[in-house]
Amino acid sequence: MKILQIHKYYSRKRGGGSVSAFFETKELLESMGHEVMVFSMHDADNEYARESAFFAAHFDIRTAKGMWQKMRLLPRVLYNREAMQKLDLLLQKKKPDVAHVHNIYHYLTPGIFRVLKKHHIPIVFKLSDYHAICPNYKLFSHGKIDHSCKNGSYYKLFFNRSIGNSWSESFVGMIEGYVNKWCKFYQNVDVFTAPSEFMRDLCVTYGVPKKKIHILRNVLNFHAYPTHTVQKDHFFLYMGRIAEEKGLPVLIAAMKILKDKNVLGEWRCVIAGKGPEEERLRLLVHSEDLEDVVNFSGFYPKGSHEWFALMQRAAVAVLPSVWYDNSPIAISESMACATPVIVSDAGGTKEMIQDGESGLIFHSEDSEDLAQKMQQFIDDPSLCDRMGAEARERVFVINNEKNYYTQLMQIYHAAIHKNTHE
Repeated sequence: MKILQIHKYYSRKRGGGSVSAFFETKELLESMGHEVMVFSMHDADNEYARESAFFAAHFDIRTAKGMWQKMRLLPRVLYNREAMQKLDLLLQKKKPDVAHVHNIYHYLTPGIFRVLKKHHIPIVFKLSDYHAICPNYKLFSHGKIDHSCKNGSYYKLFFNRSIGNSWSESFVGMIEGYVNKWCKFYQNVDVFTAPSEFMRDLCVTYGVPKKKIHILRNVLNFHAYPTHTVQKDHFFLYMGRIAEEKGLPVLIAAMKILKDKNVLGEWRCVIAGKGPEEERLRLLVHSEDLEDVVNFSGFYPKGSHEWFALMQRAAVAVLPSVWYDNSPIAISESMACATPVIVSDAGGTKEMIQDGESGLIFHSEDSEDLAQKMQQFIDDPSLCDRMGAEARERVFVINNEKNYYTQLMQIYHAAIHKNTHE
């Protein structure tokens, strides 16, 4: 089968779960003998691609300062004609059987769906976040879940400053929402894939037809994770972006509870990553006198020696998200390292573990409950080995390459069938 994989980034250095899933999918399909083509945006860090001559021109809205610069980029952010023209040229030269679209927002834009339909290419679209139903792709703002977009009320994004607490970003998001709605871009999608049941069900409440959404868990390259396990050290690990929606103040508060109870012993917490909240959280740790038990280790590129060392040595991984985290690949990676996980009950993450067997689930934003779950491992370190082994077995089931490939091919054929019989 000839398969076109589309993502706005073609560099692993960009990081993020959607990029990892994109490359995992591409490499799996190639290993199974399929002809895989790619379409993306030019970037100095891009990997080699035969189709790079057809990539869209590079630009970066994140570096735009203020309302005026963002307004100048607005047409490209909403409807990138140059990306559509480049994709059209690629499709004139090569005719894929199906297009698998990943993250395209603000760069390639949903306008490319029209080009794919012009060439009668079936479209499979991955719901890696909530952007298909709301330009505020986290459904999170001002420290809480935000459903401003429900029922197409995109004007609320602007008046609530829902995106980045910024008038300019929220204005762009408002316009984007109405453009996507009026142009009906997403009606061109033949099949949506969702990594969690939570994602599917929430999108249905926003109007996406349930029959068009197929559950497809993320895939993980298990060959990258050794079968032997290393000696676990006594620390809890958060690995990821240091941002408001990740709920790290809840984790820090839980560590304070445990320290005040004098139960930590030699246990510590390591926060690994970078992001806009790092300085504020460092100050919080200092003000709470927790610098001896909470350590910021910095950012390590995924796959690096330091990254693997932390993932493997951690006794327990913690994801205290306060937003609707979808199905984060970081949790799968920890589980593949035989590390049990503690996750909040917000979003789809809780579907990834069996509570009490491969990890524990706590009530989102409840630091007391999180501390209680963390103390279970402190009081009985043997839980780390037992639950870690279960976590590894669990992830080999839910993120299994063979199962993923089988389901993905069924989805591709469903999209082809739907496209053919329209």
